[in-house]
Parts: sequence; structure tokens; C-alpha cells
Amino acid sequence: MLSLALESLGRGYYTRLGGQLAEFRRILGAVLIQDMRSRFGHSHLGYLIAIAWPLSHIGVITLAYLLKVAVAPVGDSPTMFVGTGVVPYILCLYPGRVLATVIPQNRQLLNIPLIQPFHLIFGRCILETLNAVIVLALFMSVVSLFDVDIWPADTTEASKAIGAAVFLGIGLGVFNVVMCALVGQFFLIFFILVMVALYIFAGVYLPPAAMPENLREYMAYNPLLQLVEWLRSAYYTSYDSELINKSLILWVGGISLTLGLIGERFLRGKFFS
Repeated sequence: MLSLALESLGRGYYTRLGGQLAEFRRILGAVLIQDMRSRFGHSHLGYLIAIAWPLSHIGVITLAYLLKVAVAPVGDSPTMFVGTGVVPYILCLYPGRVLATVIPQNRQLLNIPLIQPFHLIFGRCILETLNAVIVLALFMSVVSLFDVDIWPADTTEASKAIGAAVFLGIGLGVFNVVMCALVGQFFLIFFILVMVALYIFAGVYLPPAAMPENLREYMAYNPLLQLVEWLRSAYYTSYDSELINKSLILWVGGISLTLGLIGERFLRGKFFS
């Protein structure tokens, strides 16, 4: 008798859970479509421009470096060297920056009782992850057309580094959503300035080994530097991956994401004003 009651309760729980997941999937699908329309319009051209912007950002930085440098500090290809430096920066910067604007761009959706700020944030996270994958694939395809061997020596480690870059960008982006709700869009300017400063000291153009030791001690706390070194360790066998502080990247991304989600839970009223 007891077993039948427990089985009935279990079926009821899983039925309710299935219904909640189905509702969440429907809401998320509608939010994704509306988010794309609010950002890119009703034509495919808007989405292509959104992909072209970070891709052109990578291209301009890479081309500027190649015009000034003929010999790479590490390896045989200057394109590969600067590419492994600028790609983590772009894949981290754009999700962090674009996520911060998700509430202002879709605030009208919050007038619908079923839709909460978390739905908007989660939908934008999915969209930015897909954008990052497309941008990376297009960049590698374009570079390959110029007979540059852009394929890493360790594909698994390169995939982890790329995933960590996107994760850090999303974690910072979710944190930015809450901070922009608290102090306004001026915080986004502060975030961009911080990212530019981290980029300057990330070893994109010059490996940390070529820099003064006292400067390297401070650079070691730069998560963007650790991302660049992590990705380069997948391309260059001369890199000692044991010296790369991967946990720093995950801690910064994880803490930012956690603080952002806690802020979304307790500061929801700020998103509606």
C-alpha cells in the first residue's frame, strides 16, 4: 500500500516537473525569437551584421599585427600567434557586453506575467554562445583560405579554452545585467574599459616570458592572460600548461555568474523600472 502511494507521488512529481520544463521551453523559445527581432530586426541581414561585427574586430586586429610583425615571437605563423591571443578576448568581451543590454532591449516583455528577467538572460546566453561558435568557425575558415594551418595540436585542450572564454564572458555578462540595473548603463562603459586594460596586459602581442618578471607577477592575476596562455598551450607544444592557472578563469566566471543569478533573484524590481 505504501509502495503504491510512493509510486503515485513519484509519478505526480515527474508529471509536474515535465509540465514545468515544457512551459519553460515554450517561454524560452518565444523569448529567443523576440530577442533576435529586437536586436536584428525581421531580416537576416541584421543577424549577419551581428556576426560580422566581432568577426571584423578579430580581422582588423590580426591584420594590423601582421602589417607590423613579420616573425612571430612563438612558432612559425604570426597569424596563428595573434589569432590565439585575440580570439579569447573577443569571445569573452562580446557576451559580457551584449548580455548587459538584454533587459533594456526587451523590457516590454516583462509586462507579460509568465516572463521573468531570468528567461531573458538565459535566452541571451544561448544566443551569444551560438554566436561565439559561428564567429570562431568563420574565422578559422577564412584563415584557412590563406593556407594558414589554424588547426590546434591538441583539439580537446583548445575546445576547453574556447569554452572557458565563452563561460567567462557569460558569467561577467550576467553580473553586468545586475550591475547595470543597479547603477545604470554607465557600468557597461566601466566594464569595457576594464576589458581593454586586461587585453593590453594579456600577452596578445608579446608572450609573458618576454616581459619583466615583476610585471609577470601581476599579469598572472589577469584571467584574460590565462585564457590566452591556455589556448596557446593547445597550439604550441613549447607551452607548459601546468603553469597556466585554469582555476582562476573558472573561479572568476563562476563567482560572477553566481552573483549575477543571486542579484536577479533578489533585485527583480530593478528590472521593471
